[in-house]
Amino acid sequence: MGRRHICAILWAQVSRLPQGNFEPLGSGRVPKWTAAIDMVCCLAVIFAWFRQLWIGAEKDAHPDENVGGTPRTALLLGVLTGIYVGLLDIGMASLGLITFWFLTLLILRLESFRCRVLVPALITAAIAAFGAEYLFTNVFVVDLPK
Repeated sequence: MGRRHICAILWAQVSRLPQGNFEPLGSGRVPKWTAAIDMVCCLAVIFAWFRQLWIGAEKDAHPDENVGGTPRTALLLGVLTGIYVGLLDIGMASLGLITFWFLTLLILRLESFRCRVLVPALITAAIAAFGAEYLFTNVFVVDLPK
């Protein structure tokens, strides 16, 4: 069963959840929209694959751009994720600040700490981290770890 099937099943199951009593969005909105975004991303990947087949492009056109990809990297990212969750749990700083540093380190590691990706990594991490914090606290009115 493919990822898009799992997302469709998730969408159907989440649609059955009752409306929330305390939160304005209800209990199923976040997983429902997460599944929807995931389905759109799956469709984009499928479209790109078919496009590659259609134009006859080679699957690995840029073999020198292998990012991440080692068991050591996977272990490192797992440890980094554990530290991130631990820092959120003890409330060391705000969600936005901890997420900013987590995403910055994650992006830099996946890009093999190349200097040319430092500024884009910082910009991406700032928009994602502080944007998510603003979205959840001011739009969705969700209590986040402090």
